[in-house]
Amino acid sequence: MVEVVEDLAHLGLGSHCVSFHASRDEAKDQAVDFLAGAPDGQAASYWVGEPTLKDYYSEELARRSPDHVGCVFILPGPQVRWIEDRLRPADEVLEFVGAHPEGVSGAAETITQYWAPENVPDHLEYESWFQDQPRDHSRFLCPYDLRRIPPEIAPGTLRELGRHHTHVALSASREPAARLLQLFIFGSTEKIPVALRESLEWALKTGLVVDRGGPDGLTITPEGETIVREWNRPLGGA
Repeated sequence: MVEVVEDLAHLGLGSHCVSFHASRDEAKDQAVDFLAGAPDGQAASYWVGEPTLKDYYSEELARRSPDHVGCVFILPGPQVRWIEDRLRPADEVLEFVGAHPEGVSGAAETITQYWAPENVPDHLEYESWFQDQPRDHSRFLCPYDLRRIPPEIAPGTLRELGRHHTHVALSASREPAARLLQLFIFGSTEKIPVALRESLEWALKTGLVVDRGGPDGLTITPEGETIVREWNRPLGGA
């Protein structure tokens, strides 16, 4: 079962973590925490999709983790590419990991920038494949913008992301849709962590989810779907 990590600076070796953000400031803080937690001397890279984000993140790194200034890079396109009908890492990512067999801290946040309902299954297959790759001496982070997860398939997508990662860093957003969506990472009420118990009670009480128990677990209601659909929009600069 996916384990909650409260501070990405403490994400340990061997991790394949998914993180969720609901604002650009939150995405920046998660990126800086992750890079700051890289073991001394370990190669670290964090890829973003726009030059302005590189500067934005680097300014915060200069304040909080000066040793990692220069670890933020720009990807001109998606962090994955098609190889024999499957999505696999882009050349920049493969070259970085291959150059450091001793282990790396690596993350890229472009996946949800290119998401659409029709390509989400391919991206989930990629995450499943990546989960099975050797990573004993590395730390990997997959940041996801909650506002870019296609609302019509969000609950199932969140469940799959929970299955394909070792850890999750939750968004602290109090937006109703953010609180609601993150419940589905865990699927059933028995697996909901302490950090989300209040959100679970709220969602059940207000009729945004129902608990069907057993393998079905939590199910979103039409009222919940409306909240997610109305909130779904890209962040500025993402």
